[in-house]
Amino acid sequence: MRYGILASTAGLAFALAVVSPASRPLAAQGQRSAGATKTSTARTAWGDPDLQGKWEIADAATPMERPKDFATKTFLTDQEVADRIARVRKQRAVTDPDGADVAFPDVKAAAATTHEKGIRGEEYNRFWVDAPERKIKPWNRTSLIIDPPDGRMPPFTPEAIKRIEAREAARRNRGEADTWQDRNISERCIVNAFMRIGGGERQILQSPGFVSITVATGNINEPIIVPVDGRPRPSDSVRTWLGVSRGRWDGSTLVVETTNINGLQDGGPILASRTPYQRFLGAGDTLKIVERFTRVDADTIEHSYTVDDPRTYVRPYTVLRPLTKADDNLLLPENGCHEGNYGIVGQLSAGRADEEYARKAARAEQDARQPQFQEMKRRTEEWIQANAQKR
Repeated sequence: MRYGILASTAGLAFALAVVSPASRPLAAQGQRSAGATKTSTARTAWGDPDLQGKWEIADAATPMERPKDFATKTFLTDQEVADRIARVRKQRAVTDPDGADVAFPDVKAAAATTHEKGIRGEEYNRFWVDAPERKIKPWNRTSLIIDPPDGRMPPFTPEAIKRIEAREAARRNRGEADTWQDRNISERCIVNAFMRIGGGERQILQSPGFVSITVATGNINEPIIVPVDGRPRPSDSVRTWLGVSRGRWDGSTLVVETTNINGLQDGGPILASRTPYQRFLGAGDTLKIVERFTRVDADTIEHSYTVDDPRTYVRPYTVLRPLTKADDNLLLPENGCHEGNYGIVGQLSAGRADEEYARKAARAEQDARQPQFQEMKRRTEEWIQANAQKR
């Protein structure tokens, strides 16, 4: 079920705007898919490229990382795109002759880990799930990652590997809800800087000198106010959970650079058996996120983001994906995050109800993470060896 944006969000964005000349477009540049040949010429009343509207991350049926079968191939042919879409639709088809639960069709009881049998995949039923057929937007890239050139996530730094090892050792023989500090920051109603590249629907509003971007995510949809009037950043000592954003126009592309992120974003366990390690592992204090928004036609924005965190990845990586125009009636209500964080109380209470089960479940989660972690270590070690040979 979807809901719509509150009028107060628009009011906030425009109340912060000042009547000053906005930056004027510079030479156009930006990353493009093979299908995008020109940018939209739509302009605001004051002359900036018009990105306004409600947008959704398009379902392109494109994997984040390039399948190894494609090697160095960046783009698919039209026929290959059609074949991929047909294959994905077939994989997503849910046969449901007995009226079984469809909330988690990819996680059935038979496939659940021992400690989750009868639990995982049974959390919700049809009553709570609105699952209309998803439209797939043809997208001819072999991966959403466009840099590094191999379309794969870069390896983690040796420092990041040590952080993970230390975390895993500290968690051994403990439950995942022994204290409130064991839970990840999202469950504790704290939103990190990565919310701007995640989430789902988003609304973009503009006024002279400012762009407001509201991202609908699990716990918050507070608008991110991005000045594009050339104002300086605050001191490096000023750091926040969401960081500080500054924008500029590069031709028809809005470039948003976010820095001044605090160093507290690495807390809590990572449940990698269901959530990949690569969701977020940076401490945050060296993280910089650069986003680019280019409207290529009335219904499409190409959105790229570059994650640069030298304490976590051996090199930056860039993701490019399409945003498609959403219905103007789409609503984004305020999120209250458990309206007082009641969820954490239930999690801690459940952990106390059966301490032995909690410890066994935590060990099972760690065991499930090991193959993934060993692969991460292998890639980091390969990178170390390759760089040692270059010296």
